[in-house]
Amino acid sequence: MSPEDVGNIRQTLALFAHVFDNKEVADLGLVFTEDAVIELTRGAGRTIEGLAAIGELAVGLGADAPDHHTLDTHVSVDADGTVRARSRYLAILPDGSVHNGDYLDVLERTPGGWRIGRRVSVPRYPRAAENTG
Repeated sequence: MSPEDVGNIRQTLALFAHVFDNKEVADLGLVFTEDAVIELTRGAGRTIEGLAAIGELAVGLGADAPDHHTLDTHVSVDADGTVRARSRYLAILPDGSVHNGDYLDVLERTPGGWRIGRRVSVPRYPRAAENTG
């Protein structure tokens, strides 16, 4: 993986918070693939499939949605060529409280650049049994 690829991946991940939190649905394709999947593991959990559904999620969160921050990204490549990024996130809520966790992303190189094909959002607290250790 070239330094340029890593930089472009980090740009894509940084763009997520701006596009998602500002409900710029038309620009979600700059962050996610058309068939992207987001798996939210906080609380009861939920899976969102496809760019249109991700847009609906962003808009549906309303004005009191968390303010997301993506931090400390590490990019790696598996033996089979799968490109992964692990980032820490902070989500600031309207009352000033914060929740945090990890974004576990699988990225794809598209004609338009690097995009997230799959994102799993894993909260740090409370820790799920399978995430401890």
